[in-house]
Amino acid sequence: MALKPLKTLLRAYKNRRIRRLPSRIFLETVVIPALAKAGRRRMLFVGTRAYNRPAYERCTAEGILVWSIDMDAAAAADGAPDGHLVGNVCDIEALAGERRFDVIIFNGVLGWGLNNAAEALRAVKAMKNVAAPDGLLFVGWNPGLTDGAEIAAMRPHLAHVSVGAIPEDIAFPPRGAAQRYPHRYELFTFA
Repeated sequence: MALKPLKTLLRAYKNRRIRRLPSRIFLETVVIPALAKAGRRRMLFVGTRAYNRPAYERCTAEGILVWSIDMDAAAAADGAPDGHLVGNVCDIEALAGERRFDVIIFNGVLGWGLNNAAEALRAVKAMKNVAAPDGLLFVGWNPGLTDGAEIAAMRPHLAHVSVGAIPEDIAFPPRGAAQRYPHRYELFTFA
């Protein structure tokens, strides 16, 4: 009985540490407002956990409708306010139906569920099919956590772009136990 409250406290502590990372703060305070300013109004977050709630709240405040997708059915409790899909991002076409997204946030998925080049290639092709014609893909990944084969498989199908205050590529150094590896963001259009 005592383990459940301890697990809950540890999870809350971990979520707070993740929310305080410079990369997360950048996502919430620079990326989302710049996307809103650029007229992006429909967003898909790939992968969801409780620490994404502030990002969802910022999207809502900026006038962005946000959906989420996660393979873990239990993650639905932390899903985005405009809708949550349960399943693999590689199957997003069937799951999203007619929805098209101006921006897809693909942060913390490489090495954390999508773990090889073949899966990454399948995912980028699927996401392209649910992206608006001028859709953006914002990829966050950890060099060192993966060997880089996943992002390398994706890049030939994408083109770097910058939008407003969002550079095409930015890196954040490791930061203790909450971020043991560097974190890198890359912004793309679908080629």
